[in-house]
Amino acid sequence: MINLWIMKRVILYFVTASLLCCNYACNKENVPATEDVPAIEDTAEIENVSEREHVLPFVPIELTVKQDEKVNADNYFAFKMFKEVSALAEEPNTFFSPLSLNMALGMLYNGASGDTRTEMAEALGMADFTDIEINEYYKKMSQTLLEIDPLTEISIANSIWYREGFSVKQSFFDINQLYFDAMVKALDFSKPDAADIINQWCAEKTKDKIKEIVENPIPGDVVMYLINALYFKSTWQFEFDKANTKQDDFTKANNQKVRVNMMEQTTTLPYYADQHLQCIEMPYGNQAFSMVAILPSNNMDIDRLIDYLDHTTWQHIMNNLYQQNVWLKLPRFKVECEIPLKIPVMNAGMKRIFDGGFENISDISLWVSDIKQKTFVEVNEEGTEAAAVTAISMVTAESRPQPVFFANRPFLYLIKEKSTGAILFIGRMDEPKE
Repeated sequence: MINLWIMKRVILYFVTASLLCCNYACNKENVPATEDVPAIEDTAEIENVSEREHVLPFVPIELTVKQDEKVNADNYFAFKMFKEVSALAEEPNTFFSPLSLNMALGMLYNGASGDTRTEMAEALGMADFTDIEINEYYKKMSQTLLEIDPLTEISIANSIWYREGFSVKQSFFDINQLYFDAMVKALDFSKPDAADIINQWCAEKTKDKIKEIVENPIPGDVVMYLINALYFKSTWQFEFDKANTKQDDFTKANNQKVRVNMMEQTTTLPYYADQHLQCIEMPYGNQAFSMVAILPSNNMDIDRLIDYLDHTTWQHIMNNLYQQNVWLKLPRFKVECEIPLKIPVMNAGMKRIFDGGFENISDISLWVSDIKQKTFVEVNEEGTEAAAVTAISMVTAESRPQPVFFANRPFLYLIKEKSTGAILFIGRMDEPKE
């Protein structure tokens, strides 16, 4: 067995990389940790010392060699997906949950078959895993993450909603109930309150932070939703003193300065710096969970940092953190995002799920029509609250609309020979004439 410090190996799963995931532009005035800092009276830290003395340190989660490999594969997938999500983001701030998406895809994988299943296994880094090893991993992570820190409130909930009357194989329900503790519910999707019922479940599981994931009315072609809901709330081990929070400048990506509420403290934290970035790790509760904030150096903007940061770089940073007295300034912030994930998931290596290959769900041909995620995060002097809901929508062949091809606007046309593929002519039609 391998003892793993969960905050350093599964840290990206949650809000732990919030400042990276929030995609804030860097403050160009990076302050080295060794610079002389003003004496800030950290009364919150003093008040928490006696309370922390009564808190038992967390016991690291023990994973098998294969489970450790899966954690690394998931973190690799997390960075790959975040690059894709960030590249398509229309808003300046991005907050994404790899864990929530991974859980939903894990349930979907149990219904995949043939080439679709093979492609999913390769994209998710589990091609060399047995079905039992995969499902035992998801089950263990779901259970142990809930128990590792009594000072942290965390919830991981899964559900399968299917159109009443649609034929689903019982084995698909059974395996996801056994390993994902998934709630299974048949609903008349045509009823006006069907979407409200699903959305109410999401709201309950996220403490009302994510109140809607399914549109109302439910589209007529949707026969199933696979949904994960994730909730996290914890207090800093070293809370910020509200008296030290003041208005300060924050330099956006376009070099425009805005005034924000900047929290401040001087304390000893795990720290890392090189020519590309600065990094600090801020623990929550009993230190099982933490937030890692990564600040680009003066010669690197946030977009270049996202491109630079991958699983290997992340692991190097985590392995080289050291305790350092740091003058820390961190903005208070709240972010809510709605993230379309279909294109990012395709770019990350899963295309076949959108064409079919789910014979382990039903004998009726069906495929994924859409994947989307909604997230919430709030960071303040006390700590962090975060939530995510990921929904995978599935449709059947019977519900797929007939394709239409109306050449009623400018188009291209080619004349070719089929067996060789040789192109004889290429044309552009802007104005048809006879």
